[in-house]
Amino acid sequence: ATNPAGEDSSVCSLSVQPDKPGVDDRAFVPQDKFRDLEHPQGKGRRPLEIIPGVDTQPFVSPDKFRNLDHIPTLMKPEDIPLEASRPPRVIVPLSNCELEELMPVILTTTIDAGVPMA
Repeated sequence: ATNPAGEDSSVCSLSVQPDKPGVDDRAFVPQDKFRDLEHPQGKGRRPLEIIPGVDTQPFVSPDKFRNLDHIPTLMKPEDIPLEASRPPRVIVPLSNCELEELMPVILTTTIDAGVPMA
């Protein structure tokens, strides 16, 4: 900071939060496919009985799983071209701000994380 009284600087810690997740969180099986498994047609809820021993009755009939559609992934891992290793680079740098004491500030930047992503 520069003002009539002189010049000074301060130090702070900065944490970067990406705006996109690094993991593909899409479901393999669409949620509506489980509707008939959880509430079978023509049957009520599974009775809750306390019986000593091990319950060998399946919660869901294995035949129900045969009707689920399999959605293939877009690209197999071996089909994805390997990108050459490169360091992160700043696309939009932080900009200077003129602030008064105790004013909040939001700093934004865009960074290409590089390959492999850290």
